[in-house]
Amino acid sequence: MDSTPIDRRTIVRQLRDVIDPELGVNIVDLGLVYNILIGDDKVVLEYTVTTPGCPMRRYLQQEIEKALESIEEIDNYEAKIVWEPEWNVDMIKDDVEFFAHPPPQQRV
Repeated sequence: MDSTPIDRRTIVRQLRDVIDPELGVNIVDLGLVYNILIGDDKVVLEYTVTTPGCPMRRYLQQEIEKALESIEEIDNYEAKIVWEPEWNVDMIKDDVEFFAHPPPQQRV
């Protein structure tokens, strides 16, 4: 990592741009981000998906990695999916507006 310290707020701001396309809500407000670990040379993001068989799992992984890559202060990161605790709807932030972001356009 470069000499500028990174804080969790910067990471969270970037992760708010990662939208679950099935629900139209960012992964932070959905409660999918479990932990942000910041070490001397690496950021580890622990996150989950709504179900183990989630069809958007790979897409979300790629979008999370893009968000982390976009932060100048982060040179080394890992986006790590975890299954404990199991996600449930009670983890969604209060007053979330579903489909506030329309799903991505399908290619023809």
